[in-house]
Amino acid sequence: MSRHHDLRRALAAAAAFAVVAVCASAAHADALNGRISFTSFRFNANGDIFTMNPDGSDQRQLTAAPNHAAQTDWSPDGQDIAFRSRASGTFEVWRMDLYGAGLRQLIVSPDQQASSQPTWFPNKQGILFRRSGGGLDAEIWRMGPEGEAPALVAPLGSDQWYPSYSPDMTKVLFATTVVPPGDRGIFVMDANGTNLRQLTDVPGALDSAPAWSPDGRQVAFESNRDGDTDIYVMNADGTDVRQLTHNTIHDEGPAWSPDGLQLAFTSGPDNLNGDIHVMNADGTNVRRLTFTPGRDESPDWQPIPHPTPLRACGDLVAQGPGAYSVGAGGRVWCAQAVSVAARWSLGDAKVKGFACDTGDGGYGARKVDCARPDGSEVVFLSR
Repeated sequence: MSRHHDLRRALAAAAAFAVVAVCASAAHADALNGRISFTSFRFNANGDIFTMNPDGSDQRQLTAAPNHAAQTDWSPDGQDIAFRSRASGTFEVWRMDLYGAGLRQLIVSPDQQASSQPTWFPNKQGILFRRSGGGLDAEIWRMGPEGEAPALVAPLGSDQWYPSYSPDMTKVLFATTVVPPGDRGIFVMDANGTNLRQLTDVPGALDSAPAWSPDGRQVAFESNRDGDTDIYVMNADGTDVRQLTHNTIHDEGPAWSPDGLQLAFTSGPDNLNGDIHVMNADGTNVRRLTFTPGRDESPDWQPIPHPTPLRACGDLVAQGPGAYSVGAGGRVWCAQAVSVAARWSLGDAKVKGFACDTGDGGYGARKVDCARPDGSEVVFLSR
């Protein structure tokens, strides 16, 4: 079969895909979909942190000590990971770079207390985290990127879980324990701790692990309101709650892809066994990424930023070599962007008036930026 026939076939598939991608790319994101971090218990009972490509390939272990390393959160520039570890004897917040180097503890909690569930500020100028223990309520704290000046965000009472700033840093999202015991709801407040309001709570159910979409318009979360834990999504004001997974197993911990088109989560028969899965943001096309005994949990998706706005166009390939996380900028729409990415992947260094440069996407991936004289761009990752 000729190379030109291969090219025509790839472009036809790209054009068909782009029709779907244009409709699906309502989210506005300026970052590409890098690696997925997660915690795995495959080698010990306490867990270590791994990363992998977004198709599940090239799984690499970053931590190698049985210190309960978990709850990873990628920095907004994709260069660092904050996480929780018990390496110092109690749970504290640590950080390392994207390859696991530069490991260091950021905070030392007061006696009988612990720190966990870190999330970076969207501008990387600090970290939110949960402080618990010592007979006190578990509350939301903040600190600098190296642990500087830890401070309570707001004295809310009860226990808070999974805090994170909205992308514009005007709000803090979290779950909190409500009455009766065992009931957890999802709330939001202004960044200064005022204007507390409930987004969703089903009495007697655990609504938890909320996650902002990259454009701040939606919140994904887990809930057992239907009898087992599933993944849900709602508007950022709590309206239009939609169930995304529909099964009788345990689905938890949703994490958005940086382009807003996909969600990673853990799925398995119970909360002690599971693997990392990925699905489209509407709940379709569920794919399993890890296949290991025990449990893989708490995925988070690395952003690879781009300085100018992009329209998210999705992946040209679902797995293996090729272009993925395609973005279009300026006067380029997804059909043309996917076509350019397909042509570049087949060896055309300059296509349809675009000059393409490559940079390091990390872990062997290439970040490809194809620009036109009018400033329009097609940006994607390639393996």
